Amino acid sequence: MGWQLAEGVGFCEVDDELVFLDLRRDKYIALRGGDRTAFERLRAGTPTSSDDMTGLAHAGLIERRDGATVLQPATVPVPVADLTAAEARFSPAMACSAAIALRRAGRAIRRQNMAAALAASALRKERAALNTSEAALASAASRYAACRWAIPVEPRCLIDALALDDILLRRGLAATLVFGVRLNPFAAHCWLQSSRAILTGTAAEARNFTPIMVVG
Repeated sequence: MGWQLAEGVGFCEVDDELVFLDLRRDKYIALRGGDRTAFERLRAGTPTSSDDMTGLAHAGLIERRDGATVLQPATVPVPVADLTAAEARFSPAMACSAAIALRRAGRAIRRQNMAAALAASALRKERAALNTSEAALASAASRYAACRWAIPVEPRCLIDALALDDILLRRGLAATLVFGVRLNPFAAHCWLQSSRAILTGTAAEARNFTPIMVVG
């Protein structure tokens, strides 16, 4: 048995701070002092007191699982390209799919079950033979953006990234969902990307954030 990040938890190092995202509690946590020292020792494989590990576990950041201890920060290359210059026509079919997906995403957020929903999404991406064609991803994302204005749901980075991810998965396409954070002042962001382009929002905005959780 080893220690791993708890379900729905990710972390990164930004501006010399160790920052965690706990989706289950919708909370960002800066780990400092003795807690940070204990986590860094555990991550490095250095002997750590059971009290320290129990404290981190009680905080909901780590948990016992089969296998070795693996505590890695989120990492993903953030593309420099986006779809702001892409052209796409309004599609009634995509507008209908977007409305349904946005409703699903809204429910996931309101019911505070996003961690479980993202875990299921990650499992689907891992097990299914999904298409990662850049052209197919860009086409679907562009059509989503072209019809988004017609749906009376306030645009938000999180809900739009979740909705488009749902749409792509149902079409056999796989993209990467990324949560990011920055400090001084604190801000959080979420976006969907392929290996070459940001699919929701702009690359300029996404590249201002350090990835803290990656799904897919």
